[in-house]
Amino acid sequence: MERRQYLQIPGPTNIPDRILRSLSKPIINHRGSEFEDLVRGCIDGLKSVFRTKNDILIFPSSGSGALESAVVNMFSHGDTILAASHGLFSERVAIIAESYGVSVIRINKEWGKAIKDEDLREILRNDKYHKIKGVCLPQNETTSGITNDIESISTLLKELNHPALLIVDAVSSLACLPFETDKWGVDLVISASQKGFMLPPGLSFVCISEKAWARREEASLPKWYWDYNAAKEKMKNYQMPYTPPTSLLYGLKEALDIIEEEGLTKIWDRHNFIGTLTREALKSLGLELFAEEGYESDTVTAIKMPENIKYQDFAKVLKDKFNVVIGGGLGDLQGKIFRIGHLGSIHLMEIYSILGAVELTLYQLGYDLKLGTSSRRISELILRKG
Repeated sequence: MERRQYLQIPGPTNIPDRILRSLSKPIINHRGSEFEDLVRGCIDGLKSVFRTKNDILIFPSSGSGALESAVVNMFSHGDTILAASHGLFSERVAIIAESYGVSVIRINKEWGKAIKDEDLREILRNDKYHKIKGVCLPQNETTSGITNDIESISTLLKELNHPALLIVDAVSSLACLPFETDKWGVDLVISASQKGFMLPPGLSFVCISEKAWARREEASLPKWYWDYNAAKEKMKNYQMPYTPPTSLLYGLKEALDIIEEEGLTKIWDRHNFIGTLTREALKSLGLELFAEEGYESDTVTAIKMPENIKYQDFAKVLKDKFNVVIGGGLGDLQGKIFRIGHLGSIHLMEIYSILGAVELTLYQLGYDLKLGTSSRRISELILRKG
């Protein structure tokens, strides 16, 4: 019998049936008025999610492509940026920048630790001649299941009156975690379709402040596909400089309608509560979270593997017996942690199924626990919340 698969990796995420149906609509002329109406609706919806009045550009790419677009549009050969490096994805920005001849000062933190304003303060304060042109970090580092406090970093830049651009990777956080582009003064925000927007991979979004547009005119790195000026010019007529993924745009419009119907702040609250349920249920089993306390992500939870249980065995039983797919550790964390994604289209009752499967799998692999512990903890927290 066909069974639903619980795709609980940090992304791509489960796709709601409404969005799946929207993806099957017939293709339309991408230079016609119907397409322009579609893109106009997407841009309006995206501005609500980004909480911005700034320009938003849509690219046919993964989030990694949009990260590269930020580098080539904002910087020149020989420029210097300050970049977080505390996981695979934060390090990716530094690698992209260096491949274009941009100098990178890394804020190296142990994986599982958050980047804090105190980690940047002295470096920025001592940058008397403002050689640092950008500060780049993720809101959410899925490698280790931590969330950085973007508002505090923005406040620090304002306090020091430092002109560096604040560039944030919000691929695994936007439409899930609180994010205030204009209120916090973030200059460039990057996100993508396959996480909080509940779509297949293939679309990325870049939100660009006026300050960032001014910097774009100074930047001299080579670009064509990623040229913000060319994309902005076409976006005046709600088009793109190249053939767009029309089906994904249909899906995006449907996703934005779903987000509007639930309400963005309610979505933030839902992810916070589900993140709390996940962490508390796992801790009730005697498992240890990997992320720094107080900075745990509400979209993905990283958990240390129990001794004497191999990740490969754990993941195989979960998938084969319960149809639950989780993520493993990346890089140096391979085999040391497992990661449960709980973002996008996920609700309270699904947490019982997912964590119940985790509990049963651990039990069958010889982990010492009392069956029903995680479900009991989830129930306690739900009843307490009312």
